[in-house]
Amino acid sequence: MDFRIISLLVLALVVAIGFIKKINIGFFSIGAAFLLGMAGGVPVKAIVGGFSSSMFVTLVGVTFLFGMASANGTLDLFSKKVVALVGKRTYLIPILMFVLSAFISAIGPGHIAAGILMTTFAVYLAFELKINPMATALYAKLGANAGCASPLSLTGILARNLSEPYGISGFGLHLFLTTLLSGFVFTLVVYLLYKGYKVNGDNPLKLSDIPAFNREQKITMAAILVMVIFCIGFKMDTGLFAFVAAAVLILLKCADEKQAIRQIPWGTLMMICGVGVLVSVITKLGGVKLVSDFLASLMTEASAVPIMAATSGILSWVSSTTGVVMPALYPIAHQITGNFAGQVGYVELISAITATSFAAAISPLSTGGAIIMSSYSAARETTTYEMNKMFKTLFLLSVANVGVNVLMAALHVFNLGGLFQ
Repeated sequence: MDFRIISLLVLALVVAIGFIKKINIGFFSIGAAFLLGMAGGVPVKAIVGGFSSSMFVTLVGVTFLFGMASANGTLDLFSKKVVALVGKRTYLIPILMFVLSAFISAIGPGHIAAGILMTTFAVYLAFELKINPMATALYAKLGANAGCASPLSLTGILARNLSEPYGISGFGLHLFLTTLLSGFVFTLVVYLLYKGYKVNGDNPLKLSDIPAFNREQKITMAAILVMVIFCIGFKMDTGLFAFVAAAVLILLKCADEKQAIRQIPWGTLMMICGVGVLVSVITKLGGVKLVSDFLASLMTEASAVPIMAATSGILSWVSSTTGVVMPALYPIAHQITGNFAGQVGYVELISAITATSFAAAISPLSTGGAIIMSSYSAARETTTYEMNKMFKTLFLLSVANVGVNVLMAALHVFNLGGLFQ
């Protein structure tokens, strides 16, 4: 039996079952990895070693800290105060939604937490302002996706942990800027498409009506600021420092510890780490090299990046970026880099993979699009016709966004002109 092919079929089966049955494939992946590994002669210790404990600890620490910031109302109040600052200049709302979402996503919560918070907020605000709720929600979600690859956020941490086994590091700023640029470009497309520059409404949020930050919220913001300074400025471990900051908040009674624990996205973390175990086994059985060799046979140095970008976008329509696409495609990117003897850059490849995968994530088949649709239907009663129309619109926008990113990849935009090389 050729376990290279069998391993890839197992991965395809796991993703298909997760998509069809709507189940968390993380736990399923670990079980599949065990059976596949045992059948292929992979030692149990090596199978277990595929579970990245360091990444798990880091992600738990960061999400726990920002669970506290969400639980005590810091993030929500901060968002409202920033929106209130625009006053009657409501034409700035589209720009503000993108920037604010990207900022909140980048400092730690990531695309899921920031996406839920800001997309829900954007939809309700749009109805209050009597402006297009779909467009406003898109600005918020695109912003959350654009800012999510910072070194402090879940995606940035995942990218670093996936790349460290290859001895590759120091690309955090590059990855963040390319994902941010990708999100900004398509937000500009949406801004022009929906005539965001013509937004005119009565801002219901007045600074005088919004309460001041209380003691707990001020301490929470100070803790986050200190973490940002030490982790970016002094290169301290993000996850461990987040636990320190969280411990301080607990001791000072700044948030409900139990509520913050409930806000940790355990399902997402297990999906990321579980698929990582399966991909580790597939790598050991030669499946990753088989795929990379096949893709390399179709590629030239010029087409490698756009082909990988398109692959990530298509895969993201039926699976999670952080849970499946990145763990599956980063090893292939490393193999392709070797196949082309360094003529194709690893950092450019993973930047295109990450950005394009998030470009697809506004599809209604993914978490991002689902958040937009659920926020809209929660804010006002909707008909089946409206929901079907929204589904079609979001999917077409997702396809267009992937197309824009593949074009950017073909033009080598994700290399950023070699600025960080």
